[in-house]
Amino acid sequence: MSTSSRDNFQAAVDYIQSLDYLNQPQHTHQYAFDAGILRARHLLGRLGGAPTATTRCVLVAGSKGKGSTTTMIASVMAAAGYRVGAFTGPHLHTVVERFAIYHLQSPPNGTDPNTPIIAAHLMPEADYVAYASQIRQVVALWDRPDLGFPTRFEAFTAMAYHWFEVQGVALAVMEIGLGGRRDAVNLAEPLVSVITNISLEHTQMLGNTLAEIAQEKAGILRANGYAISAQQQPEVAEVIRATAQRLGSRLEFAEVRWRVESVRHQIDTQAVGQWVALPSFGLPDQPHSQTLLPLLGAYQLQNASAALAAVNALRACGFCVNEEAAKYGLAQVHWPGRFEVVSLNPTVIIDGAHTPYSLQQFGVALRQYFGSRSIHLVLGILRDKDMDGILRAAHDFADAITFVQPNYRRAATAAQLCAAWYVLFPDSPLPVQCPAQGLAHILTGEMVRAAADEVICITGSLHLVADAEAAFAA
Repeated sequence: MSTSSRDNFQAAVDYIQSLDYLNQPQHTHQYAFDAGILRARHLLGRLGGAPTATTRCVLVAGSKGKGSTTTMIASVMAAAGYRVGAFTGPHLHTVVERFAIYHLQSPPNGTDPNTPIIAAHLMPEADYVAYASQIRQVVALWDRPDLGFPTRFEAFTAMAYHWFEVQGVALAVMEIGLGGRRDAVNLAEPLVSVITNISLEHTQMLGNTLAEIAQEKAGILRANGYAISAQQQPEVAEVIRATAQRLGSRLEFAEVRWRVESVRHQIDTQAVGQWVALPSFGLPDQPHSQTLLPLLGAYQLQNASAALAAVNALRACGFCVNEEAAKYGLAQVHWPGRFEVVSLNPTVIIDGAHTPYSLQQFGVALRQYFGSRSIHLVLGILRDKDMDGILRAAHDFADAITFVQPNYRRAATAAQLCAAWYVLFPDSPLPVQCPAQGLAHILTGEMVRAAADEVICITGSLHLVADAEAAFAA
């Protein structure tokens, strides 16, 4: 890319980012919730609308696993021969990662010509620049001052729906940003609504109890639409069930019929993932088939179950998908930054767990795969997260901790994390470090050289995961 093109793209990124600063004080979640759907819908209309993408779509809400589930659905539907848009967030390295189109394409030369591959093409940077220019013009002539100006996420949402429309996708799979009922992505009328596992998160916006949060997430369900729920705690399941009954949604709890079970895991130079048994699209008691799911963690089994249930619901909507497509689509899933093994010597794993529940589940998976091997956490947390809850989860399974500061404006410093740790655990014998050096220095220094028997886990924030991927790619 030429210097001028790179400059244009960066200017476009900066402008869309600036939408969250147009009003003073800075836009808040409450601002986004008050009229976010109306603003996003109005902005989408000014971009040209998306009548197909907003009606032939799947919405995915939840506390954990939204991105993985979105990607699984998109990959399976692409394996079935459809051109599928997937909107996810946050991104790791570049904003265009949020917008992808999955489809089958011919294999590269030198490989089996009878085995097509699933390609995920990101939005070209030139398209992003063009959308930013259009949005700048729309905002300059904004004709709904009663709604306030659109936010960055509302711009992303409108861009996604319109780009998928222009690209002629057969289906759009859209990850909800925050909550569900009042999230901008919820402007659509989905064929299928999926709710992944729900835990306590964003309590200042979504509610202080699991039932209150579930009520917000269940806001993506539609009358007469298909509703899929992953495995939930009883009070969450009851809210989802009651909402579906009130609306007349056709609700299915995925683990009842679509339970995906792990047969064994594999972490070596040949493959990384877990061999899983998949339920049949035929009768429930038919033999299960097996495939390698390239995503580790028991929670990914729940996500895969929800994805398969959603695909089956799409079959009821007229999409043609067979079991071979389901197997192939799951086997081709790539979702970086989630229990991603980036090194085997020493063993280094990165994971974007940023809630107490997700870190606790990460710890369970680590012990399942690595037994009694020493777990050394490299932990970075954003200031607006449940810091104490995350530290307590880390304390339950880590053998040593090094605190670092993610390269992000809302990140807590290593010193702040150390201070919080010693308030919670003043007498903890766990070795704790809070060096002044950055992540790249730590990973190329004594830690890695001394870690032959340790499993190094970089976690706590997707921003830290992005830093880690950059460090290992350097």
